[in-house]
Amino acid sequence: MRTLLLLTATAGLLLSGCSRDYTPAANATGEDIFKGACLECHEAIEGKEAIFYEITSADRNAEFFANKISSGSLIMPKFPNITGDSLKAVSQYAFEHSIDK
Repeated sequence: MRTLLLLTATAGLLLSGCSRDYTPAANATGEDIFKGACLECHEAIEGKEAIFYEITSADRNAEFFANKISSGSLIMPKFPNITGDSLKAVSQYAFEHSIDK
């Protein structure tokens, strides 16, 4: 019974973060959007200033980041209000601040 309660609480926490209402300003740069939407969860990798992601080289491209931002994943919420040029800008910023695993 205790395990079921714990699993239910954990699932609730994960699902509560499925989408974020963040909306970037019209003139926001990729860095601005990253700071407003992503920095809450993604910190720079220790010892690697301004590098936020270690990702496999096959996935290390702006399109991968755009899909992740738009669709989310198990833990990461989706950001439906980041679209068009804003999505391109933040995806490019995330790509430029990542390294191969």
